[in-house]
Amino acid sequence: MKGYVEKIISEYPQMVREREHLKKQMEAQEFLSADELISAMSFSHPDGERVQSSDLSDKTARIALGYREKLERINEELIVPMQKRYAVLDNEISFLEDAICNLPEDLAYVMQALVIEGLTWEEVSQEMFISVTKLQKLRKAAIDNLTRAYQKRESEQIRILLS
Repeated sequence: MKGYVEKIISEYPQMVREREHLKKQMEAQEFLSADELISAMSFSHPDGERVQSSDLSDKTARIALGYREKLERINEELIVPMQKRYAVLDNEISFLEDAICNLPEDLAYVMQALVIEGLTWEEVSQEMFISVTKLQKLRKAAIDNLTRAYQKRESEQIRILLS
C-alpha cells in the first residue's frame, strides 16, 4: 500500500491536469444533432426485401421510429467514458487532498507544499528553516500516515462490498 501512496503522490500533478482536461472536453463536447442523425439515417440502405404497403416509405418510418433512441445512445457513448474517468480521478484527487489536510499540522504543511503546491525540497526546507534530511523524515512520517488512511479506506470499501 505504501508503494501505491507514493505512486499517487508522484502522479498527482498529472492527475489534476487530466481531470481539468476531461472537464473541458465534456463541457465542449459537441453532441450529434437530430438533423445530423436523420440525414445519416436517410442515406442508409435497408436490409432485406422491401414491401410498400402504405404511402409512407419504409425508410421514413424506420427513421422516425428509431432516431431519438439512436441519438441518445450515440451521444451517451461519446460522453459516458469521459464521465467515468473524470469521476475516478476526482475521487482519487479529493481523497488524497483530504487525507493530506487531516495529517498532523507539520506533516500536513510539508505534504501540501511538496505535493499540492509542487514546491521543491529546497524551497520547503528553506521556508520551514529545517534541513532536507529533516524534511525527508517528515515526508516519510506523512507517507506512513497516508498509507494508514488508504488502508482504512480500502478496508471500508471491502466491508461495504461484502455486506
